[in-house]
Amino acid sequence: MPIDLELLHSKLEELRKKYEHLQYLDTDPICFPKKYKDPLDIEVVSFISCLYAYGNVKSIQSFLKPIFEALGPSPYQSLCVGDEKFEHFLKNLKVYRFQTKKDNQIFFRTLKRVLQNLEKKSPLFESKFIEGQTKFTAESSISKFQKFWEEELKITKGNQKLSYGLQFLIGKPEAKSPKKRLSLFLRWMVRTAYPDFGFYQRIHPNQIPFPLDVHIQKLIRILGITDRKTFGAKEAYLIKEFFKKINPADPLLYDFYLTRVGIIERCNAKYEKTICEVCYLKEVCLVFGSATGN
Repeated sequence: MPIDLELLHSKLEELRKKYEHLQYLDTDPICFPKKYKDPLDIEVVSFISCLYAYGNVKSIQSFLKPIFEALGPSPYQSLCVGDEKFEHFLKNLKVYRFQTKKDNQIFFRTLKRVLQNLEKKSPLFESKFIEGQTKFTAESSISKFQKFWEEELKITKGNQKLSYGLQFLIGKPEAKSPKKRLSLFLRWMVRTAYPDFGFYQRIHPNQIPFPLDVHIQKLIRILGITDRKTFGAKEAYLIKEFFKKINPADPLLYDFYLTRVGIIERCNAKYEKTICEVCYLKEVCLVFGSATGN
């Protein structure tokens, strides 16, 4: 049965109006860069937040909060200076899932060196996605960004092979994975509408892949957008193309709001009366429809 795009659009708009409020930012890693005003701080904090944005929200926030507190009112300046306070900061870094303490120390040493070598102006990293190209491309731009960081991390390690934790953090350039965390970073940097920042002017919202986190993967299946069970880079762009039918200029408009259905409403892609009966998406949900015989 074909999707009723008009009905889906109206339900997504209802969802957007529900969650388009500051009170819901604390349920998302974007709450960290939202605390800063300087674009340099926002971009650096966004980059760090997105790289470590895997696992549950509580774990992510528990790891990141002490980091940004230690970096003080200007994380960009703290990282660029690299004085005794920075060394103390490195010593206090913790393990985070796949990243050992040493992995995290190497990452932040690398970030410090990269920032020191870049021009002190916003945006910092946009050119690394499109260097040597006329525009952002689905085929190579994110991989190009990953290769840049891969090489910089290797320099910090004395040209030794990256550990599993560091390779996971930045991702493998050649992998066909959805590259969710860097797609999320791009969403924050490219989109100008709430809740994003819109610092990047050479990359456009309708070019970047949809950030396919676990919540989005569940929701796009139960909304009938796809029946795929595995998701890679190809699917991230296919889902973006689907949402272009609803909003050609800004296909990632509903990403933040849809993920609230998973994070806040606890949607588990199966019928649960207390969750499903009050959901804004129930009229377009295949799970709800099958549960009610519709």
